[in-house]
Amino acid sequence: GAVELLTEETEWPEVDRPRRAAVSSFGISGTNAHIIIEQGVEHDTGTAAEQPDSDSAQAPALSIAPFLVSARGEEALRAQAARLVEYVDAHPELTIDDIGRSLATTRALHGDAAAVMAEERDELRHALSALAEGDPSPAVVHAGRGHRGKTAFLFTGQGSQRLGMGRELYGSSPVFAAAFDAVCAHLDRVLDRPLKSVLFAPEDSADSALLDQTAFTQAALFALETALFRLAEHHGLTPDFLLGHSIGEVTAAHLAGVLDLPDACVLVSERGRLMQAAREGGAMAALEAPEDEVRATLAGYGDTVTVAGVNGPRSTVISGDESAVEAITALWREKGSRTKRLPVSHAFHSPHMDDVLDEFRTVAEGLTFHPPRIPVVSNVTGELATAEQLTAPGYWAQHIRQPVRFLDGVRLLAAAGVTEWLELGPDGVLTALVQESLTSDAGALTPALRRGRAEDRAFASALGLLAARGAKVRWDAVFPGARAVALPGYAFQRQRYWLEEPARAGDAAGLGLTATGHPLLGAAVALAGRDEHIVTGRLSRHTHPWLTDHAVGGAVLVPGTGLLELALRAGEQIGAMGVDELTLAAPLLLPERGGVRLQLVAGAADDAGGRTVQIYSRPDGGAGENENEGEWTLHAHGRLGTADGPTAHSQNDALTVWPPAGALETDLTGVYERLAERQYEYGPAFRNLRRLWTADGDLYAEVALGEDQRSEAGRFTIHPALLDAALHALLPGVAGDDGGSWLPFSWSAVTVRASGASALRVRLAFHGTDPESPTVRLTVGDATGAPVAAVDALTLRPLSVEALRAAAAGTGDALLRLDWTPLQGRHTTAKPADWAVLGDERPDGLGLTEGPARSYTDAGAVIRALDNGAQAPSFLVMPCLPAPADGKELPDLVRAATHRVLTAVRSLLADERLAGTRLVVVTGGAVAAGPGEDVTDLVHAPVWGLLRSAQTENPGRLVLIDSGSGDLPAGLLARAAQSGEPQTAVRGGTLLVPRLARTRPAQGPGTASGPGTAPESGTTPGNTPRWDHGTVLITGATGALGAIAARHLVVSHGARRLLLVSRRGPDAPGAGELTQELRQLGAEVTVAAADVADRGALAELLARFSPEEPLTAVVHTAGVLDDVPLEGLTPERLDTVLRPKVDAAWHLHD
Repeated sequence: GAVELLTEETEWPEVDRPRRAAVSSFGISGTNAHIIIEQGVEHDTGTAAEQPDSDSAQAPALSIAPFLVSARGEEALRAQAARLVEYVDAHPELTIDDIGRSLATTRALHGDAAAVMAEERDELRHALSALAEGDPSPAVVHAGRGHRGKTAFLFTGQGSQRLGMGRELYGSSPVFAAAFDAVCAHLDRVLDRPLKSVLFAPEDSADSALLDQTAFTQAALFALETALFRLAEHHGLTPDFLLGHSIGEVTAAHLAGVLDLPDACVLVSERGRLMQAAREGGAMAALEAPEDEVRATLAGYGDTVTVAGVNGPRSTVISGDESAVEAITALWREKGSRTKRLPVSHAFHSPHMDDVLDEFRTVAEGLTFHPPRIPVVSNVTGELATAEQLTAPGYWAQHIRQPVRFLDGVRLLAAAGVTEWLELGPDGVLTALVQESLTSDAGALTPALRRGRAEDRAFASALGLLAARGAKVRWDAVFPGARAVALPGYAFQRQRYWLEEPARAGDAAGLGLTATGHPLLGAAVALAGRDEHIVTGRLSRHTHPWLTDHAVGGAVLVPGTGLLELALRAGEQIGAMGVDELTLAAPLLLPERGGVRLQLVAGAADDAGGRTVQIYSRPDGGAGENENEGEWTLHAHGRLGTADGPTAHSQNDALTVWPPAGALETDLTGVYERLAERQYEYGPAFRNLRRLWTADGDLYAEVALGEDQRSEAGRFTIHPALLDAALHALLPGVAGDDGGSWLPFSWSAVTVRASGASALRVRLAFHGTDPESPTVRLTVGDATGAPVAAVDALTLRPLSVEALRAAAAGTGDALLRLDWTPLQGRHTTAKPADWAVLGDERPDGLGLTEGPARSYTDAGAVIRALDNGAQAPSFLVMPCLPAPADGKELPDLVRAATHRVLTAVRSLLADERLAGTRLVVVTGGAVAAGPGEDVTDLVHAPVWGLLRSAQTENPGRLVLIDSGSGDLPAGLLARAAQSGEPQTAVRGGTLLVPRLARTRPAQGPGTASGPGTAPESGTTPGNTPRWDHGTVLITGATGALGAIAARHLVVSHGARRLLLVSRRGPDAPGAGELTQELRQLGAEVTVAAADVADRGALAELLARFSPEEPLTAVVHTAGVLDDVPLEGLTPERLDTVLRPKVDAAWHLHD
């Protein structure tokens, strides 16, 4: 037929109508798409700046304008703003008006929308940047996602007036100024002074004081609100209803067409004059109490005091004789309610107005009334005012006598479908009352002006919010003369929709295992010959990508709720329902590459049916690595229980009344952005906190999984991302800005009644008295409130971002240890050499058997021999072997030995004639080099530290050799000295040299050997310290090293009680700050001043401990820094350094 493929560019001929074309797309799977396009209207692409004769010459009604940005989803919204920042920078030839009008008229308005306020280009760029970065900014307003219903305009009443209100808009907005002048032209004929001379008078002037006189107050509010309405109308905003408060209803009647402007001004001026002329001696007060309760307390007062207004559910105004008002106010103050005396001169809306009603009715009878064009809510009835009421003079007389039923009016409009509320007045007075009166969230609730904020910006923000919510705005009035320009395309959030093959553990049954059917656990096995079970699994960012959305401090870790889920599911697998206790020992981090293997080990059942449980992990083996190598890290330990324990569910666990009565809801707008600023970087899978309330100190959280995770909920006992979201309510910046940053630490008495929920209601009740480690009780229900689970106690611990980052930086491969390994390959045979020995040690006892060795009594003897022409030896051996103590204290022996070595080495190294001589220092048991070996010669152990430093200053001149216990085997000293190794240990005929080896942390509360693995060399489970038991003493604690050790013990090892000791104690610089920091991390800290090198002072310090309050660990960091090269080191300076180290350590040992 006539249909053929278009394979090349073809002319599209013009015809006598708009050209149209059809485009078809035929998918290989059978999906067909068809679109018809039509020739658009061609616009002149020139900018307003290039066309001064066009309508661009019109002045805008506001000096600042809102710019709309919208998208589907918050991430897309931020990305769209980022694109616009680049666009604004890349197109300086375009005016911002062109950009603003194009954003509003050529782009669809999506569900996530915002308006940014800008007056000039840089301001627009900065506001868009704030939106893109998620930073809070007064120039950015976000539209809520709620349904948009009808719109109501609110008109504020007396008491909200302020000097200068409207002055800024009068100077910047021609539309506002013209409307304001039109009102003043009529009011000035009947007022004692021109209204602007009073309203815009200098502060503290005589004219400014007149504003608080009722006649001028009501006139000023009427003029301001009328001008604001005309400004909103100019921009296209139209209301469905009008609701005023007292004088505000008169304004509403005029704007609805009931009174034309001249008659409305007469009514306003006469109303103010007569109300001000009413009898004096009256007062008004606002009470924090419901209307019915207030009326009950008015009994017995007759007409002396009445209810003058019902502004909210617990906001009632009384009016009448001053004495009666004071008495009622005092009564409610005694009841604990807040009260406020209103700054008015008369008792409005009370019998005090009776004397002026007839005269006011006569004034109204001389006016012309019309039926309203816009529905007006009556203050008198709280219902929609009828045309008969609004056009009756008697209605307006009763209006100043009867109470203002504002609460009824608000609830009437809410029931009529109003969701958008715009207050036209000097401040956000009525918006606050509406907020208190609504039983559900408003879509938009905003005042046109705000006290303390630039008026044009406040109005633009209100306009922008309503526009972002879908209000029909006249954008040609906002951006007069602007042209449509091409804008950047939509910032699509690319998502992969390919069906992913789920992670599989293989055929568990074929491997002799039992499949779990759980997303995090693959298989279970019961161990032969004993009542123990192992449940295994594997996690990675690739197989479980949703876990990458749980990042804290930049580290991706399995949430505490995930570890609880592992325990619950494993318990279900082996018949142990519930978790009696689960304490988290170390974070389970997911590496960027590869994964981690899981093992959950359940012990034999005890008499009560419970089982011990431990959860381990270790990284996958890398390329070329043995899959079975590597230590297992313990992440959690505890006890699996039964569902028959004391926490079994009761009827009280139901959360069917939701939210609870009297609960105050928390605004969660931007909550996850605030959490990200505090290092909680939750992605979409974990952003599940939907609503939050507070009642009687408890938190009530409503959580629900997103669409991506909802289908998986049935495979979990309780989806970790769901329960974790409930805990977000405990974080700072959510329910409040105060409080610490927390992570779960211990779960107690966890029972589950139902599984697989995709939405939850959770009550979080605080209990316990430790503010540094709070405890929370959780009651969990499903979306209907039916019981799901209960947690008797969840204990929290402070978050340490530094510890998480350190753990994320690497596992064992990031740590090194010192190993003594056999010397391989080189210098296996000693070469002939010239040897000399200092002291009276026999050369054969040193293993020197290849020839005679010269002997010298000391270093001085060597120098004298050289002076006498002796040749310098190739090797000069200085034995430093164990000797009897002869009753001397260890510190004295250490000083004597180090003095001897220091003196000798200094003099020998200083003599240039010995530059070719290697000084070989031999010790016996001064270092631990073999498996399970300890240092046996404490006297000469410091010699190794001293000479290691000397070796770095004198490369190739010094050799350290340790013989262990006993004589050196023949020839080994020579082999060691000639090996080229600066340090060697001789053990059992083998030369050992120190080498760095990769390792993982030693076993402790956070690590443990998994099944089939051996502990690290030199450690056993029995000798691992429990840092969280008893008191840890840290010497030199206020110094740099001591402070680091203290933080590490608290953060990484859970130390809870510290005694920080230094010579100056609490007076040391930084001691107070360190103490406060450690306490904030959850530790109990005591600071004491003592010289630990003084035995008496140390004994007095340690006397505070007892078996009931024991000292369980000592970290000795005390020291004196006196850095100097070996050639400048004297025995006296050495003693200064040794005293806090050696003497203090010896006293601590005693």
